Amino acid sequence: MASRGGGRRTGAAAREPLGVRQGSRRASAFLARRSLATHRRAWAAVIVATGAAAALIGAFAFVVGSLLVAAPPVQRYAGADAVVAADQKVSHTAKPWGGEPRTATAYPPERARLDRSVLAAVAGADGVARAVADDSVPLSTGDGRTAVGRSWPSAVLTRYELAEGRAPGDAAEVVLDAALAAGGHAPGDRIVLRAGGAARTYTVSGIARTGHGGDAPPAVFFTEPRLTALAGHPGRIDAIGVVAEPGVPADALRAAVGAVLPERSGVPGSDRGVRVLTGAERGEAEHVDALGGRGDRLALLGSIGGTVLMVALLVIASTLSQAIHQRSGELALLRAVGASPRQLRSAIGREAGRVAAAAALLGGVGAVPLGLAMRSLLTTGPLPLPVPWWLPPAAALTGGLLVALSARPVAMLAARSITRLRPAAALGAATADEPSGPGRFRTVAGVVLAFAGISSAGVATTQSGQAAGVAASGAAMSLVIAVALLGPRISRIALGVLGRPLRRAGGAPSSARDDRRP
Repeated sequence: MASRGGGRRTGAAAREPLGVRQGSRRASAFLARRSLATHRRAWAAVIVATGAAAALIGAFAFVVGSLLVAAPPVQRYAGADAVVAADQKVSHTAKPWGGEPRTATAYPPERARLDRSVLAAVAGADGVARAVADDSVPLSTGDGRTAVGRSWPSAVLTRYELAEGRAPGDAAEVVLDAALAAGGHAPGDRIVLRAGGAARTYTVSGIARTGHGGDAPPAVFFTEPRLTALAGHPGRIDAIGVVAEPGVPADALRAAVGAVLPERSGVPGSDRGVRVLTGAERGEAEHVDALGGRGDRLALLGSIGGTVLMVALLVIASTLSQAIHQRSGELALLRAVGASPRQLRSAIGREAGRVAAAAALLGGVGAVPLGLAMRSLLTTGPLPLPVPWWLPPAAALTGGLLVALSARPVAMLAARSITRLRPAAALGAATADEPSGPGRFRTVAGVVLAFAGISSAGVATTQSGQAAGVAASGAAMSLVIAVALLGPRISRIALGVLGRPLRRAGGAPSSARDDRRP
């Protein structure tokens, strides 16, 4: 019966004359325009709240988008066509009790190294003009300045060239970066360098310069045997820089080097794979902790951003509901004098849509400077956050669309209690007192979400890593929404528990009780 009735109503609506439908739309548009002009103050508050929500959502979208496209800068290997390095990613698969196997990945901050035997295999690959072992040692000068110790053969990987003097000839000679030699050092001078706590005096044999800028620490170049001894791992190397023969494209070089590499790094006790990095990927071999930091920041922003999104939508819903509730008498009067539910819903939807469009525009504009400010707090030297040309408009559009798309259905839902009534009952419903407590559906939804939030919080205490972060984020969002839904009942329970002690102490509940006396 219900389906046949619904079919008759649909057919009647379809057979409605075109002029009647156009007149109904014109009436809805007229009501929307008049209401916007009459209720400017109420809608101004809605614009402020929804605009702030759009700006905040757009700012989070801005930072997340910048993190997704961020990559470590290429500085040390700017002169290398490819870099061979051990895979920094570590994977672990475990099967929880009663669950499916799960694989967790991480990027440890300690560098994974290659066996030195891999160098010969890379040097023999097709299209390789030169393969250079690259190690580094943190140093400090006698006056406290920091530097990085490298072997002189690896200077070609950063395009260093001798500007003065000659290459180091023995273990007591070094070549200084021009930035480090700016303090007054010249070939033939003596310099004190400290590696691993032991200080030693070296002779400056030359000064080297590079045309590649950046904020990397200056380099000090030793002979390769001396650098290997300082590094402390003679059988292993940090990475291998590859210089290709002229005319060899990057893809062909990657394929040729990858064909001669072993599946594993070759270091005893290590199961790390071997990667061939070209283009922008070469920066991953320089900053081994950058990708792990990006994953941690993405997880953090996802957790906070999800909570912010839910709170923003709650603010939008409550602000719109309050604005429409203040006009319940007006809507009831329009319903009583013959306005159809469709006309009222359409008018309210048009109002909310126009207000949301203005708020989305303002919030989208504000999302860009707010996102830039958040980006400045999260960017670091190993992982600078880029701002591609498409990111600001995409972030502004994301925040604006979420606000604009959510405002119309929320407003129409808020007016449903009046628009669905018969004309004769509309005025009586508008003048009636508000319900003393939340409805049954709201109460049930709040209880379910509270139970889900408490359960997720319990799961978070038994997990670790990303699983704990996801569970904690879900618990926070569920409990925030549950408190919003159960707010009246929570306040009533709190007043019942704390009311009597506060009345005995002469607190606010006693004063409120006295004020209600006739």
